[in-house]
Amino acid sequence: MLYEIKLHILSPVHIGCNECYTPTEFVIDVDKSIMIHFDLWQFIKTLNDKEWKEFENISEKDTVACLVQLYRFYSKVKEKVKGRIISIPKELAERYREVKQLNDEKEILKKFNEFEIPRTFFNPYTQTPIIPGSSLKGSLRTGYLDKTLAESPDKENLIKNADPRNPEQLEAKILEGQMSTDPFRLLKISDLEPEGQVKTKVIYQINVNKLKDNIRSTLSIPIEVIPEGSIFKGTVKLDSLIENSDIKKPFDFKSLLTKVHAHYAEIFNREVDLRKNKGFRRPLIEQFKNELKIKYFLIRIGKHSGAEAVTIESVRKIKIRTAKGSIWDKTPTTIWLASQNKKPANLSQAIPFGWVMLEVVNADTL
Repeated sequence: MLYEIKLHILSPVHIGCNECYTPTEFVIDVDKSIMIHFDLWQFIKTLNDKEWKEFENISEKDTVACLVQLYRFYSKVKEKVKGRIISIPKELAERYREVKQLNDEKEILKKFNEFEIPRTFFNPYTQTPIIPGSSLKGSLRTGYLDKTLAESPDKENLIKNADPRNPEQLEAKILEGQMSTDPFRLLKISDLEPEGQVKTKVIYQINVNKLKDNIRSTLSIPIEVIPEGSIFKGTVKLDSLIENSDIKKPFDFKSLLTKVHAHYAEIFNREVDLRKNKGFRRPLIEQFKNELKIKYFLIRIGKHSGAEAVTIESVRKIKIRTAKGSIWDKTPTTIWLASQNKKPANLSQAIPFGWVMLEVVNADTL
């Protein structure tokens, strides 16, 4: 069965791809708080002889200070810099202005590292963001495993014998199969492409203590995200069970999504409670409420989804570092939020990462 799906982005999403925007391939317009990511070779073609000579001289220097000189050069010829425009926090733009004034080499290196900005997953041919099907499938699998275990009549025994160092073993027991007999091998999800134009932006990821009023600003770094309000579309194909396939526990798409929604809705509601104390923004789901669990299903994907979203609750053990060493607990003591400021005075404009609403376009076929 083939299903058309859409993902409605409810809060900033970052899907890691092991690539960063590096300071030599973008220029920042401080006044507009935008970053222009450009093709270096195309940029070089636009330089006149005098500009090329200056650029060449800077490039041939083997000093840290030449990085600042390169920034100053980019700013001087920024009218010739053409590329993809990405909105950035005003605070980050101001830091760029400060970097261009630096002369101390140690300080230059330190500040430059702040401009290594992780990219969200993208199509290398179009440079547009995409959501890999594997990322969505991983989220669906976690939610399904969590609720299937919770409903299992053998739950206590499975939990008692679970080996935290070998989670695949527990998964195989819950699903009553692995590899060729794993029911998720029947589920195939395409990469999800943007519906219309989606403009990514850069925000700060900030780590907020749930119990105390403090933010670990050393962990606050800029990161590219897909903004809330964006929509992605793709397809899900659930193959029919082949006779004698030895898959013992197949599922239909509706039952899968129902369990997944239950898993993530519990986490969402806990964040709503936490929000009452911390004051951060809540992703808005009101427009989907009338058809929740019918056509729309709540999911969380990507980086900073939180340990609770990517683990099975009954066997969850989270390593927490304290001043006296590490301890293990079932609940994280911090939450990651997306913020326009590295260390905001309050969290009224910050919002949790990764919330999306999955829409089954042809829900009448569920």
